[in-house]
Amino acid sequence: MPDGRPEPRVCLVATHTAPALGWGGIAENTARLARAWAAAGRPFALCVSDGSEGPPLTAAEVARHLGLRPETPIHLYRARGWKRWGFGPGAVPALWRACRAAELVYVNGVATWPTSLAVLVCRWLGRPYAVAVHGGLMPGHVDHIRRRKPLKWLFYRLITLPGLRAARAVHATAAVEADGVRALLPGARVVDIPNALDPADWPPLPPRTPDGGRVLCYIGRLSPEKGILPFLRLWLEERGPRDRLIVAGSGGGEYGAAVERLAATAKGAVELCGYVDHAGLLDALARSDLVVLPSGLGEGGVRENFGYAVIEGMATGRPALVNRGMAWDGLEAEGAGLLFDPDPQSARAAIRRALDLAPGELAAMAAAARRVVERDYRLEVVAERVWRMVTGE
Repeated sequence: MPDGRPEPRVCLVATHTAPALGWGGIAENTARLARAWAAAGRPFALCVSDGSEGPPLTAAEVARHLGLRPETPIHLYRARGWKRWGFGPGAVPALWRACRAAELVYVNGVATWPTSLAVLVCRWLGRPYAVAVHGGLMPGHVDHIRRRKPLKWLFYRLITLPGLRAARAVHATAAVEADGVRALLPGARVVDIPNALDPADWPPLPPRTPDGGRVLCYIGRLSPEKGILPFLRLWLEERGPRDRLIVAGSGGGEYGAAVERLAATAKGAVELCGYVDHAGLLDALARSDLVVLPSGLGEGGVRENFGYAVIEGMATGRPALVNRGMAWDGLEAEGAGLLFDPDPQSARAAIRRALDLAPGELAAMAAAARRVVERDYRLEVVAERVWRMVTGE
């Protein structure tokens, strides 16, 4: 490079990265992966938008938050207009410079402005690349796009799917997601590697002081793929007088408004926290008994592939109450949570089981949840697997 620094071997491209506010799992995943690669001394560059629901990010803020070394290039461009999709004309020169300087490219996400451009730039340059799909090819998601969003499906057919076919690897974070990718792209090389966290950032929390009720905690955006609205309806019908539900997350539009209206009927039993930072999440989990992710509950079959909130809650010793069909179908066998099918009858039964857990059962589940995270989702191990997938080492 002109300033004498070694050229980065891998360029990590994403739409957003923490500490940006409001963008959820992929932004956190990007930050955690970059932090782990930096700690391991891996030569890489980062190319993302500055988009945030708060003030725009700065390169210095990103470097400080991620613990990046001075020699790690940061290509940060201005997001304008559609910040959720990372739109901004500055992405074009930023991605061209970043991808051209790297030997390999890891594209963290699909079908947004920068991730789609990155694939096109890599194909133009002949640069090998891998793509993490992060739920973008889950069968319910693809079916929803085909039926309801013809222009987006055209975009998938012309840009997203050809780009994935040409990738050296497609990264899925769960077996169910990998199966969906293979069904749509039979010739693709699909690698199943989960998301991860640093357990030190999510220390075990003591059990909540019993008060005769059960407290569940939902962490995530108020949006249809999360399933929180139908879950809230069912929970309200099954709860006892001392049971409570904490909802830590934000969301606009009619869906978010519907959640707020329904919560207002609970006479204080539902606590809407809005968006909270890391300390706020730990506080919400400390005041809870189980973490909930009902993704897939509701109409349309749209669901998440993974759900960071599950491992975050489990790391603190909070068992998970989750819908089948994501990364968590083995949790019940591990003794670390409760599962339900994506239908009201099964969800009702699981809610009743969660509310009726004896203290000893809950404590055993809590210990199992922490063990599962430490065994399968440690950041340094998972980040090394992703590096080897991208580089072929």
